[in-house]
Amino acid sequence: MRHRILPPAIGLLVAIALIIPAPAAAQGNGRPKAPKAPAPTTTPTSTSTPTSASTSTSTSTSTLAPVSATSFRQFGSWLDDASAPTRGEGYTSIGVGHWRMSGMTQTNAPMLGVGVGVTDRLQASVSVPFYHASFEGGTASGLDDVYIGAKYTIVDPTLTISEFGLAVSPVVEVLGQDGPDGRVHFALPVSMELRRQPYRVYGSVGYFTRGSFFSGAALEWTASSGMVLTGSLTQSYSLKADATLDALAIGRQRADVSFGMAYPVASIAAAYVNVGRSLTSLDEGGTKLALSGGISLRFNTSSRPWAPLTR
Repeated sequence: MRHRILPPAIGLLVAIALIIPAPAAAQGNGRPKAPKAPAPTTTPTSTSTPTSASTSTSTSTSTLAPVSATSFRQFGSWLDDASAPTRGEGYTSIGVGHWRMSGMTQTNAPMLGVGVGVTDRLQASVSVPFYHASFEGGTASGLDDVYIGAKYTIVDPTLTISEFGLAVSPVVEVLGQDGPDGRVHFALPVSMELRRQPYRVYGSVGYFTRGSFFSGAALEWTASSGMVLTGSLTQSYSLKADATLDALAIGRQRADVSFGMAYPVASIAAAYVNVGRSLTSLDEGGTKLALSGGISLRFNTSSRPWAPLTR
């Protein structure tokens, strides 16, 4: 299973694993966006971004935050495994998410994702979420941040005696709203994985061009029934100086934890649910509750038969 976490507010989610079992999707969260209505406060705050979950590739979503376009830290994170895709096999997913932060809530529905194996080592994916945010003094809704990614597996954990894997996952981030540095940004996560059935440990480190360094790790357990349980911890460090936020003692680092469960509901489908929160203070933009869930369907565009994926 893989997840990723990208940059705008904090978000958490754990991707899912299918009974096939299919690899989990990446998690990501991006940078906070200014509301389309007047901000409810003039006090700068930082925020974190929710992410969406899916199978076989990565997806991510961003969060609207009640702050001005210059009153937030540039946080971002990405969490994925290093498992190789199978050429022609892919997934589609649909989910919903709900996040509670200080003074605001956001619901993403639907969160759409699709991914496909281009070769036995290269996978492409895209996530398209839609949001509705409510905060004191206004609401906002529309297309959230879109993430277009690829993952290339350098070392396939299924082909090594040690069951160690290594992958790189370049990401294009298209923000739903214009920021001071434009709408299009990039990230380069590097992911590692180690398998010891029925467990897997994997993690990612990398950089977002908006000005954020991140790292994260996850521990996954797979039951004989196909159920998958995953716990993850991610952190992000803002590299951009902000005199106003520094004066308010708003930290440059944030951390999040999440727990997820996925369960097969058919030979090509799995349902998932995730819950999490920030370890960061709510006053500094932390998320006090992050819930997401949905279903992912696996498909095959190649002529060859389904091949079981091992974890």
